[in-house]
Amino acid sequence: MNNLKQYIRDKNWVEVLNHCKVLNPDERAATIAYLHALDIDRDILAKDDGSLQGPARLDFYENRQQVYATLNFALIACTRQFEDIAKIKRLNGTWQLCPLRSYLRNPTIGVEPLMAFYRLFVPDYLHKIVKASQKERFDGIDFKVLWAFYQQGWITFDESYFVARLLTVDTHDRNTEAEADFLLKNPAVIDNVFLQFHRYEISVLDLSEWEARTGYVCKKVTEYWTEVIQIMQEKGYVFDRAIIPDLMESLLNNWKKPHLDWHIRLLGIFNTTQQDYLQQQQLLFSLLNTSNTSLINFSVRQIKTIYKIEGFDENGYIDHVSTIFPKEKIEKSLLLCLDILEHLLKKVEYRSLDISADLSMLLLQTDSKVQEKGAQLLVERADPEVLKDLVEPHRTNLKLKTLEILGLAQATPLVADTAMADPAFEELEQVTIPSTWDALLFQIGHFIRTKSALDFDLFLEGLNQLQNDIPKDYKKQLKPYCKQLFSRFWDIDYMRSFADFMRYWIGEDSGEKKGHKSDSIPFAQHKLDWMRQKLASNNSLPFLSTPSHLPFYLHPNVLIKRLLAYEQKKAAIEIEDLIVACNRLLYQQTDEETIRLVKTLKGNYASAMQYFLGATDQVKPTADVLALWAQVTRIKQPDQVFPEFEHTSAKSYPAVVNLFEITFEIVVDKNEYATWHRMFLEHNWNYTWCRREETKHYPPLFYHTAPFSRTFREAIAFQLSLTPQYIGPLLCRYIPDTASGNEVPDMENCLYPMQFVMDHRLEVHGSGWLYIAVCLLFEKKISRDLATEYVQFALLNKKQDLSYLADIIGRLLAAGYAPVNRFIEYLDRPFVAQQIKKFQFVCLEKTLEHLDGERLPVNSKKLVAHYIEVSAQLQREVNPIFLSKVKRK
Repeated sequence: MNNLKQYIRDKNWVEVLNHCKVLNPDERAATIAYLHALDIDRDILAKDDGSLQGPARLDFYENRQQVYATLNFALIACTRQFEDIAKIKRLNGTWQLCPLRSYLRNPTIGVEPLMAFYRLFVPDYLHKIVKASQKERFDGIDFKVLWAFYQQGWITFDESYFVARLLTVDTHDRNTEAEADFLLKNPAVIDNVFLQFHRYEISVLDLSEWEARTGYVCKKVTEYWTEVIQIMQEKGYVFDRAIIPDLMESLLNNWKKPHLDWHIRLLGIFNTTQQDYLQQQQLLFSLLNTSNTSLINFSVRQIKTIYKIEGFDENGYIDHVSTIFPKEKIEKSLLLCLDILEHLLKKVEYRSLDISADLSMLLLQTDSKVQEKGAQLLVERADPEVLKDLVEPHRTNLKLKTLEILGLAQATPLVADTAMADPAFEELEQVTIPSTWDALLFQIGHFIRTKSALDFDLFLEGLNQLQNDIPKDYKKQLKPYCKQLFSRFWDIDYMRSFADFMRYWIGEDSGEKKGHKSDSIPFAQHKLDWMRQKLASNNSLPFLSTPSHLPFYLHPNVLIKRLLAYEQKKAAIEIEDLIVACNRLLYQQTDEETIRLVKTLKGNYASAMQYFLGATDQVKPTADVLALWAQVTRIKQPDQVFPEFEHTSAKSYPAVVNLFEITFEIVVDKNEYATWHRMFLEHNWNYTWCRREETKHYPPLFYHTAPFSRTFREAIAFQLSLTPQYIGPLLCRYIPDTASGNEVPDMENCLYPMQFVMDHRLEVHGSGWLYIAVCLLFEKKISRDLATEYVQFALLNKKQDLSYLADIIGRLLAAGYAPVNRFIEYLDRPFVAQQIKKFQFVCLEKTLEHLDGERLPVNSKKLVAHYIEVSAQLQREVNPIFLSKVKRK
């Protein structure tokens, strides 16, 4: 047995086979027991890796892996039939290991040992082993082993499994150069296996670590095979052109978008020509019918290259192109398609073709260029008497320029339209309030799906305006929507309130006040209560806070006209409705007409509104509308101090006298299992569970004191839409107490609010930057990416001074709140703008300034290295005191 152990140590599989092939059944059983008792580190290698470092450690593990494979081969060599495989299995703690399956999965010492053994003892059970392996996601058989078995006739060919095993790239086990050489030496593998990959949605989207030409990388498997193909081409291999139509056909599969995107890239790598695309033009037309924007854009790009070539199916293109007219997020492709269509329609044979109904679908698009192009084609192709009917359903969606092209522009535009001179404001699309009963029904269903603040507001305003047009059988028509609402449990409080409202509306309310207490979005419940009152009194005066423009903004002219309507009717307003309206107001868009109108207001809110919209510069808060004054002053002057509130009851409220700047401290929380660096905000602003102090709240109408509790997921966007103009205090409610080791809710708290701020390009002031800093250093990369994008936006687009943010980042890093490497990741991004470099320099200065030389965070030397580098780039002098702090360690 000692000889066998030495053979295993030497990885001499030939002698292992010679030793085991002559054993009788009893000797094989004894050998199996002996091998099971061996400890590879103690009995075979006689050492461990504890004292090894660097290359020596890597060499040790590579050798150990080969020794382990040889040990498994010795056990396999003790089998003769299928029943023997169970005998060589061994327990590793509570886990049973099968040497044969381990060897088949990773033949570290090669395929030849197994082939030599099976040539001596021809197996009749390998088909069972292969069939069992097909059920295992991460325990399949190495392809080279499969192929060798197949060539010997020991297993049958299974295309789908063979393709999957070839293209699945396990971590550390594959090399693109070696893969290309193997394929080139085995042309049958290329034809029968590799080039059939287009038939199967296999695991090419997985991340794996493999050896590229440039060294080990961790990338998607698609990149592995792309490099293999390129290597084969460089070595002179010419792929069968049949792969082109096969790849094209695969694009029609209902597969994941990144998988199909890879096939699109491969068409370029295989040098697909114009003639290839011309031959596949019907398939290109079919791609226009998909919902995948990548496929549509790809199809349009290729059609653009062939539509003037002889043989192009012009009728086929005209028949198919209209399918993309209503589709979203393909504006560039639409314009290309319309250029092609315009070229074709100029031909004599198509001059009488009536496609005006199809062209009218272009008016669904919100992009002005697409609308205008579609309108031009409509005017050219549609009879004047038909044109109006085609356009009318889309009229509220059309831009003024489009209406002018169609000859339908109003003679006297609305004041709100003429006031939209600012380019940024012109990009905002006006909302469409349901104006018919059918539109209102659609809006109800839409809100149930989206649960968004905008759809909530549009439904209520639509119902408000249509009170006199509700049909007699409305309860019957509402039942399908109520069934959706009542048949499920809503974990969002405002959806429960909405369900209660619908019960009330259809008369199924028990009369008992459900009272779903909402301290995250109480405004939603309040607005539903107001709607009940409106239905009871047949009051159709508009809600003040309903947006006039996407996504949640309100034009000042619209708000003032709504207030005047209340005054004309001598009706009382809801002050909270006005406060939310002001929070959403685009006060910068105030024009002379709006100023004239605001001066005519008579209510107790008049002075505040006149200040807000620039009719006066006097701040004179009064007790009856103190909360309104607190909102409009802080929104209009986010960084100003307002001593006018010093003698009011709100003098100590955050963001009233002074801008919102909340203090924080970082505390080490350590136990026997882990160490956290926790952030505690003043007054426990972020509801930290481990802080005994109760969170301090302020009167609910003072929206800028963030009187709401936290909510989650889609409800976060609803909540933030109530105070978008000064969002910092509410953002700080969502700051996790730690930047690492968080549960799902904390991860969402650094995602959904950050996404909302970035999507809508909202400005952050005061301690709102504390939330941005936390996201920039948070454990989830998506949060860091969003915060990075936002900081870049603030620096380059808004030209903001972010020294306050830099100081926060410095304090957080110096206190250990987040690992330094996360900030290094930000510094290492490929920024070239001077403003960003200057900001990074200030961040580094502040971090080094706050560092305690006796308690330096891990990787603090990297901070110094970046500080020196950025200083040189900006031609700044380094501060030797900062450098000395790190050198002391």
